[in-house]
Amino acid sequence: MEPSRILIPLARWWLASLRWNERDPLPAAPAVFACWHEDLFAAAAFFRDRPVSALVSGSRDGESLVRVLAGRKLSFLRGSSSAGSVSGAKACLGALRSGRSVATTWDGPTGPAGIPKPGAAWMARASSSPLVPLRFSYGFHLRLGDWSRLIVPFPFTRIVVEALPMETLA
Repeated sequence: MEPSRILIPLARWWLASLRWNERDPLPAAPAVFACWHEDLFAAAAFFRDRPVSALVSGSRDGESLVRVLAGRKLSFLRGSSSAGSVSGAKACLGALRSGRSVATTWDGPTGPAGIPKPGAAWMARASSSPLVPLRFSYGFHLRLGDWSRLIVPFPFTRIVVEALPMETLA
């Protein structure tokens, strides 16, 4: 039996089990939502039932993420700052201009972690859309040892989502 026949439904169950507490309502579309790479799983789960387009790497990891999240309101734009950046940027601007919000990571596909790259701010300026930094605060979770220190929330964990003012990033 192919591993994805078991892993994809299991991953979808896990993401659906997460519980959300939104501090403030997010702005109406179009907006550019930006989170840290460490919050990738939480952001994907949070946006999966919202009409948002996520910029996802064209890598094998990106393809796996798309396969897990497919079939919901979240749509996917392929590209990253290291590969396909022009086509990814054009796709994001097209989505924003059509009235759809876009979600991306601040610190790109390779880091360094916690250091914002200019893509999200550029997209917001180029489309005259608000840039909305997001913070995810977790209950029970694991933190991986990769460059991003990726956070993996346990099933049924409550996650607080809040939009931050831009000055908190300075």
